[in-house]
Amino acid sequence: MRYVSDKWQHNVSVILLLPKWKVYCFVSERGHNVIREWLDEERVGTGQRAKFQSKIDSLESGGPGLNPGLLSDTPVARDIYKMKIKGNKGQVQLRPMVCKGPFDMSKEFTLLHGAIEKDKKLIPEDAKSRAQNNRAILIGSPMRRRHEGVIGKADGSI
Repeated sequence: MRYVSDKWQHNVSVILLLPKWKVYCFVSERGHNVIREWLDEERVGTGQRAKFQSKIDSLESGGPGLNPGLLSDTPVARDIYKMKIKGNKGQVQLRPMVCKGPFDMSKEFTLLHGAIEKDKKLIPEDAKSRAQNNRAILIGSPMRRRHEGVIGKADGSI
């Protein structure tokens, strides 16, 4: 504090917490978020979607080290990692396929395809190869992803 003409002036600094990382979602040819489409198909409720969004938010704010176990330690396929969103009893175990980057490997991830895990098996069985295909499409067409959340419907409605 400092004194300025009969008034105390407080020097207040504002700290902005900008995300260290960004998490993008791959977009279909129709322009829909493929992760939201998958969540719609699996009929994932708003509570579990909110939990998923919370995990994405923590990944953006602190990077992969903030939440150990959120991402598989090693790739499940070339350049593809599995994100683990545990569901409560009666809920599906969400296992979206994600890649680092692919444009800035040091501070971004892209959700490429959705999968669930049942009896330690991914459904659909070809989730890894679909994610690799979507990554290849994305590399050739960088506009095929958006930085947006997973809450809401694939067509943008809530």
